[in-house]
Amino acid sequence: MHTMKRYVIAVVILAAAVGMMAMLTSMKKDQRRAPPPPFVRTVLTQTVHYGPVRPAIEATGRVYALERVSLAPEVSGVVEQTGFRLRKGVSFAKGQTLIQIDSREAHYTLQGTISDLRNALTGLLAELKTDIPEAHGRWQTFFGTLSADNLPEIPSTDSEREKLLATRYNVYKLYYAASAQRLALDKHVLVAPFSGTVEETFIYPSSMARAGVAVATVVRTDIVEIELALPEQEAHFVRKAMQALVEVDGAAEQLKGAVDRVSDVLDERMQTVSVFVRVANAAARGLKSGAYATVRLEGSPLDSAFVVARKAIHDNNRVYVIENGKLSEKTLALAYRGVSTAYATGGIDEGAVLIDEPLQDAVIGMAVQSPEEAGRKAEAKAEAEKKVEGKNGKGPG
Repeated sequence: MHTMKRYVIAVVILAAAVGMMAMLTSMKKDQRRAPPPPFVRTVLTQTVHYGPVRPAIEATGRVYALERVSLAPEVSGVVEQTGFRLRKGVSFAKGQTLIQIDSREAHYTLQGTISDLRNALTGLLAELKTDIPEAHGRWQTFFGTLSADNLPEIPSTDSEREKLLATRYNVYKLYYAASAQRLALDKHVLVAPFSGTVEETFIYPSSMARAGVAVATVVRTDIVEIELALPEQEAHFVRKAMQALVEVDGAAEQLKGAVDRVSDVLDERMQTVSVFVRVANAAARGLKSGAYATVRLEGSPLDSAFVVARKAIHDNNRVYVIENGKLSEKTLALAYRGVSTAYATGGIDEGAVLIDEPLQDAVIGMAVQSPEEAGRKAEAKAEAEKKVEGKNGKGPG
């Protein structure tokens, strides 16, 4: 009896379960399934606008001293002690005496020649006073100002008689001998041709300097040059006197310079053109010879062009664009390709939407949109949902 009762209960439960499943299946069939929204890829974009553009050129180069001079005296002699000590790393100013060589012998030789010249002039003046009195005054003035420290210009004349008299007394011969000795005396002093620093020195006071043998190497520090190796396409936009901004590690601020010259020769091995940027007051501004510097230039303007990121270009000159919500591809006419940007002068219409990032797994014709378009769609969807909630009475009331 109890067994029969349990059997009946089980059958009832099973029947109820089958009925419930049938009802749920019927309800599921009656529901309308909404198709999932199509996937639209959101990509970074830019709108193409043509106009005047100055290409930004950036390159790194080494800083070189504008001038590096090896000092070698033209005369021999003992180096004298002066107020300036020629030592490595010492700075000096233009016109400062760097080396003084004992010049007593040269000075005595010049004094002897000047004395001979004055004696010759004494005889010449006596004859001029009687024979050519009009020339006497010019030669008397020359005689009065003549000394070892002052060798004035010898009087000039068109008078053959006057020239013959001066020649007879050896005035010309002695004058030019004195002039040569004056030059030799001046060569005992080596004067700084520019402001700079001693890079190397090979001689010390009281040592012997030999004619033609280098005693030191000095470098100019007030002006430096930075040599840039630019691709030929970049160098095409660079002109002499173009302004430049220079950055060096450790410098507190950007330095201003200017393009001094652009080489006409193409490096065969590297296929680059040398561009030289000059910076003034370099030492005072922390720019030292031997350092590396980053130089930024604004190239010659392009009349009608637009800027595109290098990363957005593939296959040398191809880019992706959005046309009617679909991915398309265009070929650019590139005027210049920089490190991070390129400059195009054609290939895309004004107002076109260009994809400004690299695309992986891109398929022509796939649905794409800009972030702005995605935002507008999200706002429209939110507004539509608010209206539906309002119609169903779920809105604020």
